[in-house]
Amino acid sequence: MNVRRSISINFATRYIEHGLALVSGIVLARWLTPEDFGIYSIAASVVLIGYLFRNFGVGQFIVQAKDINDDILRAAFSVTLVVSWSIGLGFVALAPFLGSFYEEEGVTVVLYFLSFNFFLLPFGSVTNSLLRREMLFEKIAVIDICAAVASLVVGLTAAWFGASYLSIAWAANASTLVSIIVTLLYRRPETPWLPGVNRFQEIFTFGVKVGAMDLSNSGTDAVTELTIGRAHGLHDLGIYSRAYGTFKLFEFAFAQTIRPVVLPYLSKSKHDDQNLGEIYLNIISLTSIVTIPFFTFLGVNAAEVIGLLYGGQWGAAVPVLQIMCVAGVLFAPTLFFEQLLIANGRPGQAARFIVQAQVLRLFALFILAWVSLEAAAVALSVGFIARIFLLTRMARQHFSLNGVDFMRRVAPAVLAAVLLGTTTAGVRYLAIPWDSAFLSLLATGTTAVLIWLGTVFLVSHPITGEMRGVVARVTGR
Repeated sequence: MNVRRSISINFATRYIEHGLALVSGIVLARWLTPEDFGIYSIAASVVLIGYLFRNFGVGQFIVQAKDINDDILRAAFSVTLVVSWSIGLGFVALAPFLGSFYEEEGVTVVLYFLSFNFFLLPFGSVTNSLLRREMLFEKIAVIDICAAVASLVVGLTAAWFGASYLSIAWAANASTLVSIIVTLLYRRPETPWLPGVNRFQEIFTFGVKVGAMDLSNSGTDAVTELTIGRAHGLHDLGIYSRAYGTFKLFEFAFAQTIRPVVLPYLSKSKHDDQNLGEIYLNIISLTSIVTIPFFTFLGVNAAEVIGLLYGGQWGAAVPVLQIMCVAGVLFAPTLFFEQLLIANGRPGQAARFIVQAQVLRLFALFILAWVSLEAAAVALSVGFIARIFLLTRMARQHFSLNGVDFMRRVAPAVLAAVLLGTTTAGVRYLAIPWDSAFLSLLATGTTAVLIWLGTVFLVSHPITGEMRGVVARVTGR
């Protein structure tokens, strides 16, 4: 399967998943209280750390390995089994203490529920990694969509019957179970069922590096929510989580559609002795033209987006989201840099890139979180500024790229964002008398799309060639 087809399938899959998750989020935001979301967020933040380790870099190892054999697959299953079950047992033991720490029994119950996932996860991990290695994303799409439908149906049903915060936990468990069942339908007959120890140490060592990267990259989010929950209480944590959830819309709607393709693509390019630095610059050029304007638009229209998605009770999330959008703009050049380092055979450097940036983010968080929710959101920008600094240094060292190379690739995106931001801000001001979040977003969104299209064609951005190709395929010309 070629890269364009893989990305197209991932886009379709993620938008279906995101649409289903959005429906669930909109309904649950009206059926549940901020306290319910806060209770779930505490347990989910702890479980998130476990999720980062559940595959322990096994998936990335299988994807980037030049050759795959029976010993690798058995050892990969062994590593996943040992790590995932250990995490599950650890969370079962931790649950009562976490509930006591936050003085909320619901946190304990949710953690018990979510721990169940870790005893199931190893049985689909190797097959899923093989599908990604071979870029069989049409099969992965079926798996992910089935899991998303299960999450929606079970979550809303549980909430309807009064399960409150447990409805989200039921949805998470249903998603995992269905995902594994469908994954096993695509399992190759020759894929071994039993674990093995040959090459166990090699995969485990690789996993330590990638696990440290994943823990720092996403585990920081968990630490952030735990810190805010302790500093401001569960109500304010619910507010922060809604703002951050909206900020992560970009991750779900765009980045996650491309990320599964990037590592296999870069790894194949490495095996073919292509210039990874130039390929990464091309990726940044195509992704930044979406990333930077998106967060500019979201920041300008944060009040309307929050109001339309979640209702009036979440208005306090608006200034928090606007601060996060500044971090989103800074995110663009570093979007897939750790994938580039892994594909280049440098998982240790990828771990260093993520860990150092997130340590600085946490340092800022521990100072700012006690001031206000808005101040806590500033810590996100600190982390992305650190990532940019580390990227320029490592890119020069490993790929002979400098800061000017990156600036040239993101310059059209900055121009589009400035024009889009100023124009939509004006349209939003004129739309205030309408007193309708939907109509305001319709007006500003239409304006943003027209300004964006005009800019990319004006500067002859490479994405216009991709757009023409899509139109040609759709029209048959």
